[in-house]
Amino acid sequence: RKCHISYLAVDVEKYIQKPQGQGKGKILCVGSLIERKGVDLLLNALAKVQAEFEVYFAGDGEEKEALEELAKKLEIDTKVHFLGQLNRDALLKHYADSDLFVLPTREDCFALVILEAMCSELPIVCSKYADGAYDLIRDGENGFIVDPYNIDEFANRIESVLIDKTLCNMMKNKSKEIVEKFR
Repeated sequence: RKCHISYLAVDVEKYIQKPQGQGKGKILCVGSLIERKGVDLLLNALAKVQAEFEVYFAGDGEEKEALEELAKKLEIDTKVHFLGQLNRDALLKHYADSDLFVLPTREDCFALVILEAMCSELPIVCSKYADGAYDLIRDGENGFIVDPYNIDEFANRIESVLIDKTLCNMMKNKSKEIVEKFR
């Protein structure tokens, strides 16, 4: 009775916004472009996705050139956009304009970007190695928790959200509902 779990949080009011995504398959990934963040795993999964998509990476880092080369090798470079570091207003616009948020990390402490994305009512596909994923994501309800090393499963989960509009809308509504716990 003397213990209380206190989650990391963001000022939800600064991130809550109405989604503007057009259902055209805009995927957003936010984080440093370093090996630990697993962007290479995401690119490999996206190479297997048949649905229309464009992926936008907000962040910068030492792996950027290698990731650009990997995208070319996988023949998805025309669908991959590296935005660099963004200020909060620009980032908020990308959250609002997206249809899906993906966090492919190999290792992460409580990833606040998950909560930020949920504030924009986004469905989430998240690595099981992101601490906080199990606190924020109800697998199959507001997103999916995946093993990013299982490229086929990763690709299938991304594609299912992009293709199935009923599933996508259900996940958006559930993200909005869950965010209320973090006000």
